[in-house]
Amino acid sequence: MPVERTLKKSLHQTTLLGFTKSSCATSPDSLSNEPSPPRRVQSAPKSTKPKNKSKAKTGDENRVSTDAILSIKPEFTKLIAARKKNHEYRKYKLETVTRFWLYETAPTSAITYLMFTATPKVPGEVNDPSGVGNDDFDQGLKQSKYGYPVTELYKLQKPLTTAELKERFDIAVPQGWRYATKKLVEEMRLEDMEKIF
Repeated sequence: MPVERTLKKSLHQTTLLGFTKSSCATSPDSLSNEPSPPRRVQSAPKSTKPKNKSKAKTGDENRVSTDAILSIKPEFTKLIAARKKNHEYRKYKLETVTRFWLYETAPTSAITYLMFTATPKVPGEVNDPSGVGNDDFDQGLKQSKYGYPVTELYKLQKPLTTAELKERFDIAVPQGWRYATKKLVEEMRLEDMEKIF
């Protein structure tokens, strides 16, 4: 009797092993093909969307649509102050902006002037050969598509350096332009500036 029992057990083990081998041979193929693509597709978009939305909201709340900080080379601010350049030319149209805070690039690296402007003009509308770059703009020789007339110019008593813009107003220096913040517009009063014209 003991011999028969051991033989039955060994028969059961071989049939079970054969069964598990056949099922294992087919299951890894089906499992490895299906779950990997959905995991790759789902993981990428989730990490990027919430960050962009929160940044957009905070920027919109603090910005002033009538005022923009404009990066400009120091030689051009000198020409504007000397009334030799009466239009500032750019590739973009900022319809709501009426004042530009002129941020002079290196070596100055500071906001030095506040420039008032009006509706931007397109090539052929300036018609004033007295200003630097006006004729080229009217003839379509510039890359810029819009000319912002300089209507008034004020000089800050003390230039706002890059460090002060960051520490006092939480403003990062723009490469081209960015809207000014409410704090900058409220604290830097026009009455405290020198009117150039």
